[in-house]
Amino acid sequence: MTFEEGFSSKVEEGEGGDTRRSLPVAPLSVGFVGPLPPTRSGIADYDAEILAALSSPSRKSSLRISSYEPSSAALALAAKHDVLLVQIGNDPLHAPSVEALFDPERRTPAVVVLHEFVLHHLFAAAYLTRSREEDYVRELERAHGARGRAFASTVRDGSCVPVWDLDPWLFPMSAGVIRAAEAVVAHSALVTGAILAECPGTRAFTIPQHVAPALRTPAPEAREALGFPWDRPAGITLGIVSPAKRIGKILEALASLPPARRPFFFIGGAVADDDVLRSTVKEHGLGEDVMFGGYLSEQDLWRAASAATFAVNLRHPTMGETSHAVCRLAGFGLPLVVSDTGWFRELPDSFADKIPIGGDEVPRLAQVMERLAFEPGRALERGRAASSWGVPRHPDRIAEIYGAVLEEAAEGWSRPRGTSGRVAESLARMGVGQRGIHGATSRRPDGTLLAEVAARAAGIVPRVLEKEREFP
Repeated sequence: MTFEEGFSSKVEEGEGGDTRRSLPVAPLSVGFVGPLPPTRSGIADYDAEILAALSSPSRKSSLRISSYEPSSAALALAAKHDVLLVQIGNDPLHAPSVEALFDPERRTPAVVVLHEFVLHHLFAAAYLTRSREEDYVRELERAHGARGRAFASTVRDGSCVPVWDLDPWLFPMSAGVIRAAEAVVAHSALVTGAILAECPGTRAFTIPQHVAPALRTPAPEAREALGFPWDRPAGITLGIVSPAKRIGKILEALASLPPARRPFFFIGGAVADDDVLRSTVKEHGLGEDVMFGGYLSEQDLWRAASAATFAVNLRHPTMGETSHAVCRLAGFGLPLVVSDTGWFRELPDSFADKIPIGGDEVPRLAQVMERLAFEPGRALERGRAASSWGVPRHPDRIAEIYGAVLEEAAEGWSRPRGTSGRVAESLARMGVGQRGIHGATSRRPDGTLLAEVAARAAGIVPRVLEKEREFP
């Protein structure tokens, strides 16, 4: 179900024509599991904003929310909430959240928000780097079956597993998490499609990242506070600085422009003194054109947005992530320059210039930045389009959609994947049924699975189930 199609907060008819029971009067008890500031995580700010919207007393349906850091996921499980909302990204800090999902004693339904489709680095960093090879092997097999077992043999025979050099989409290791959850939320059509391709039959929802209103500072005041030159157009890139952000390409593009046609550029995010980006600035003579802002407070982040003419956020390779920084800056009204890859391709062309990876990436990037910097009418028009895109993504509206998904899961109307997935996996390991291309689990309902057992071992289950083998 997509955001554009909308989502009914209460569905009256269930599968087979059953009428659902009325929602309880008492607020739904929700265990919210995810990192929050000051934890330095790519999703901490997102979590804080959507948590506030979900907790708002003005919502149509009330939720009673308790929040837990991933390290306390076991406490969320023990609290016996009506439902869990678990935020998971490709970072080892989420390992306790994943282990809580996999807990065989778990009875609380869980809705997982999958911030990246690829979770390989989560397991590699959480297990391999802590001498827990057997746990890593188990998760590879859980996610990828026979193919995962074959790859895991490189751990067991002492070979060096090229985890950090892998094509991230070869072994995403997210299938186990997807199967364990009662429902999965993705922020993009790309990831929803990947979820359904990996685990057909998943109860998957496409809910975009929200766009929270932000405090705007007058541009001259913001520029003075951050040390921007008052008389130059400015570009910014904000967020965690990593090689995947391709900031080196931005610097090359700036250096290729004549000084008179070169926008000032601000890099917001922690950059070490010995980082290659700093030496690149010196080598290209960009000392007067580039500023490193370091890790930004929330106030300074929005000051940077207020001072900027446009924003750049490149990304390769993609792990299936959706950039919260991009969503925030677009909603703020900044035209964007992004990589032509992954979720970025789903952004409207009305405000997002998409730069292909490789080839003429640098000259095309330089051309786009120059136009946005020195054609004020173009920047204003694209900024207005970006701001309009953010309006329907207000946190309150997104929270209503999440509320409906949580209510469905709590009432038991999400497809009972937690049971059928575990039954299917156990039976497959005993040799019952067909192994799927991903290693193994059937997505058929429990009744069909039990009927398969009955066909192979007459007398274990009543014969009446033989009549139920074909489901409408």
